[in-house]
Amino acid sequence: MKKTDVAKKVETHLALPYTLILRKDEDGDIVASVEELEGCVADGSDESEAIANLKAMQAAWIEACIESGRSVPLPQPVDEMPSGKWVQRVPRSLHQRLVRLAKREKVSLNALVTTMLSEAAASKTFEQVLLDRTGLFLERKN
Repeated sequence: MKKTDVAKKVETHLALPYTLILRKDEDGDIVASVEELEGCVADGSDESEAIANLKAMQAAWIEACIESGRSVPLPQPVDEMPSGKWVQRVPRSLHQRLVRLAKREKVSLNALVTTMLSEAAASKTFEQVLLDRTGLFLERKN
């Protein structure tokens, strides 16, 4: 494949709405990554520098993928915002325990369950951040 064809394909992919993730590392620098492109990570002293470095890394990542004959992952579709309402079936005994707990806490059942779900989701997110940072730390050490 000619360099101009590769460059056109890279530009086409760079124009797609990939999911960018920004977070601070332990040194206070900003780490930027593209969720759909595994291993496409860059950093910078601030958000704009991290994003600029990520764009260069993303172009190189996509170019290497195209040149090796692999398909470039496409961005995840943007999901519509869910309504925030669903029906959940639970065992009657769990429902009863939740109702009792809500009464003890002097909150509605909805408020109690929302708080519990938020705490569980935050815990999982924090766990993933720790795993990501540990992985980056281990990569830097090697």
